[in-house]
Amino acid sequence: MRIFSVTNILRFLFLILSLYGFIVFLRPVFIGILNFGNAVGMLFFAVSALVCIFWPSFTRLISRLMSKRMGKIGVIGFLILVVVCFVWATVLSVIMIRNIRSEALQRSTVIVLGCKVNGEEPSLALARRIDAAIEYLEKYPESVVIVSGGQGPDEGISEAEAMRRRMTVQGIAPERIFMEDQSTSTYENLTFSMQIMKDMNLRDDTIIITEGYHLTRALYMAESLGMDAQGLSAKTVRWLLPTAWVREWFALTASYLSI
Repeated sequence: MRIFSVTNILRFLFLILSLYGFIVFLRPVFIGILNFGNAVGMLFFAVSALVCIFWPSFTRLISRLMSKRMGKIGVIGFLILVVVCFVWATVLSVIMIRNIRSEALQRSTVIVLGCKVNGEEPSLALARRIDAAIEYLEKYPESVVIVSGGQGPDEGISEAEAMRRRMTVQGIAPERIFMEDQSTSTYENLTFSMQIMKDMNLRDDTIIITEGYHLTRALYMAESLGMDAQGLSAKTVRWLLPTAWVREWFALTASYLSI
């Protein structure tokens, strides 16, 4: 067997790519993030690496399976499943990218969706959502904002309070900020914020601010609730994007099936 055959060179290249992909999805684990996104990503690239390493054994296994009727059905069925999943992920990604690129017009009420708080400080992801909201509120001084997010068991203050503090420090007038500090999910963010809009007689033309990967699901939920909503994408931490993006495929699919 030639060491530098085309097959072996391709195996080596795909092995390097697989190891790199595994590390990309592993990295968030070191800051406490482990979800469907990086779990599936790590599993995919771990399997890819093993296939590259044991390629001769893998091809022999496939040959044996294809020589039997049930084995052939299993292999073809698996390939069909892979293609369907790939197409579905591609469709979701196109929709997500389209919403990220949509233009943010002037709206009366801004809703900022919460994210993790570290002690009493916004996480990097939450800080970027706050900064996007501040920029929007400075551009449109007539708009008001609802900061939405409850307090988790490992958070020193509610996500809404963390957002309110940062906004006031950055010069947003306190009377423009309304707090919703009871929600524990995106759906509750929106439903509880709608109630505040009703109670405080706020105008119902809204813009929802969250990170780009999350925007499609938030807008879909808003539409299902009858909200007149547009979206504004906050910048995502780049090295967290692969994990967040893959996780959102599952979350979006669950939303489409449940609402």
